[in-house]
Amino acid sequence: MEPLRRRADFEQVFASGRLVRGRSLALRVLERGQGPTRVGFAVGKRLDKRAVVRNRVRRRLREALRPLPLRDGFDVVVLGRRSALTASFGALRDDAEAVFRRAGLMGEGTGP
Repeated sequence: MEPLRRRADFEQVFASGRLVRGRSLALRVLERGQGPTRVGFAVGKRLDKRAVVRNRVRRRLREALRPLPLRDGFDVVVLGRRSALTASFGALRDDAEAVFRRAGLMGEGTGP
C-alpha cells in the first residue's frame, strides 16, 4: 500500500471511481490495472471544523487499514465519516475490512 498524493490523482478517483459505503468510512475506488495499490485519505470540514479532529480521524483510519492485505492495481480514496470519531478502534477496523472486502480489494493473506 502506497500513499496517493497528487491532486490530479485524487480528482481522477473522485471523477471516475465507484463508491462503496460503510458505517465509519466510505471508499472511492478506481482500477488502474498495474502497480501497487495507492491509498489516500479525505476527511472534510463537514466532519469537524477543527484540523486536530480531522487529523485524528485520518490517523485512526490509516492505522485500521495498515494490516489489510490489499490487491494491487487500484487507486483508493478513503472518506472519513462522522461515526469514525466515536467508533471503537475494533469496530473501525472491522468496518474497514468489510468495506474493502465488498469493494473487491482484499488480497491473499490474513490480517492480524
